[in-house]
Amino acid sequence: MTKVGVIGANGQVGAEICLILAQRPNIELVAICRNRSGSAFLRWQGIACRHGRAAESSDAARLIADCDVIVNSSLATGTPAEIRRTEDRIIQNLFACSKRSARVIHFSTQSVYGDPRPERWIRIQNPYGRAKLASEHQVRAEQRRSKKPGYILRLGHVCGTMQEISNTIRESIREGTVVLPAKDCSSNTVYTAAIVGAILQIIRGAAQPGTYDLMNSPPWTWREVYEYEAQVCRARMEHTAAAEPPRRSGLGVLHNSIMRVVAAVTSAPALVELGTKLFAYVPERMNARATAWWLSKRARREIAALSHMRSPPDHLSWVANGVNFFPADTPTRELLGAFAPAAAADGAAGAWPADLADASKGD
Repeated sequence: MTKVGVIGANGQVGAEICLILAQRPNIELVAICRNRSGSAFLRWQGIACRHGRAAESSDAARLIADCDVIVNSSLATGTPAEIRRTEDRIIQNLFACSKRSARVIHFSTQSVYGDPRPERWIRIQNPYGRAKLASEHQVRAEQRRSKKPGYILRLGHVCGTMQEISNTIRESIREGTVVLPAKDCSSNTVYTAAIVGAILQIIRGAAQPGTYDLMNSPPWTWREVYEYEAQVCRARMEHTAAAEPPRRSGLGVLHNSIMRVVAAVTSAPALVELGTKLFAYVPERMNARATAWWLSKRARREIAALSHMRSPPDHLSWVANGVNFFPADTPTRELLGAFAPAAAADGAAGAWPADLADASKGD
């Protein structure tokens, strides 16, 4: 029996992973949440939990000291600096307070690769991506220090029964508002079943410690994702095809980036008001030309709105990510058939389990 502790078990991804792991034979699940309010959903589902903050040294040992595998699915909040400090403390404690033979699995993100939109010349990382990349460095440092195996899994768009992106896709399918790229492309998606498959593979010792891009195996295109979600919600999928945006040269992308900055600056209320006052003193001919330009621009915008032109939603990234893919030994479709979150409990008072004993109290 392998004892698996899940930090951040009350999160969107962590909760669904716990519901699946709780059904697996030879797995003893330790769902870890910061407080009983956060664990209410899991306890309602019949899953016993431990409570405390893995970022606090005084809590970490009693939370994870008896776990064979620790999955870090936590999501810190606050400013980028606060997130960095919290994640650093959690990672340090996971390696320092776990048993000598423990394996640590840390969830990272595809955001470490930067802005995924195809028109971006330079893929600049957002604060979240920078914070997660820094956390990856911390995991590697703690791994070297403690000599414990560490696994960094860079998750793409996470899909599954409880995941927001799946719910958004299903809603658009039911409403008949699906827009997909005319040219099918890689989706950078990973279903929670595939995440659990990777965890079980690590438990079996079938994957070496390291940093991996974890996506569906083999990778799914966006059309495959939408077709699968249509099957799940038993709806017919009809979609509008959107042409792939034309590729721009480096100078063209740089020009557009500069113009976006200029537009953002010049649209500031104070500058707009100043410009309006100055135009009262320019020659009448120049004033008329400026007014005509503005009216034409507004007309084009209104005509575009009337034409109901639609573009693919933001999650349909046309840039494929990935450097070192996790060596999954089971296709995602097979895992989806084998894994499913547990059915909801009836919510009766007697169905709520007692909290798990602290690790320091022994079995």
